[in-house]
Amino acid sequence: MARIVDRDAKRQKILEAASACFAREGYAATSMEAVAGAAGISKGSLYDYFKNKEDLFFGVFEWFQQLVMASAMARMGEYQGARERIMAFADASIGAMLDHLELYPVSLEVWAAAAKPGTRARFSGAMKDLYTSYRAELARLIQEAQAEGAIRDGIDVEATAGMLIGAVDNLALHYWLDRSFDPQAWCRSFLGSLFDGIGTETRKAQ
Repeated sequence: MARIVDRDAKRQKILEAASACFAREGYAATSMEAVAGAAGISKGSLYDYFKNKEDLFFGVFEWFQQLVMASAMARMGEYQGARERIMAFADASIGAMLDHLELYPVSLEVWAAAAKPGTRARFSGAMKDLYTSYRAELARLIQEAQAEGAIRDGIDVEATAGMLIGAVDNLALHYWLDRSFDPQAWCRSFLGSLFDGIGTETRKAQ
């Protein structure tokens, strides 16, 4: 009787093994043979799931971003007010990076792939889509906070959302380079000051 293979579970195992290899050795030095060995499968089996190393690396990128987004969305669900959910979204995004700090070099490799001629179109396009989705989610939350009377009308919602994403990204990079500060504490302090500036007078008084 043929053995039944759970393809989703096997693909997950491959991505976890590949992410560790890419984070440890870098994209250029990681071979498909090394990933297959780390995943405990044959090289031929690996090619059943990913056609080449670029395809595998792209899969790791998508998987890592899904981890971060899922963590952020789960954390947001714990809060009722839109303003608190914005704080939680940023806090959880950084928290997910801290939880998977060993995988952060993968993010740096993605930036490199987005700059190289051979992989630029695929990876820069994916990153553009990623930032667009993050910006749209934050813009929606800001608009909800406006509807709740927590943030005043008249601000540039898209610009505010974009700058928030940039701040979170920057803190993640700073922490990777310098472990001497708390990126979540900095983020909370920054957002507190931001909301003091764009919040309504009623909310500031609370």
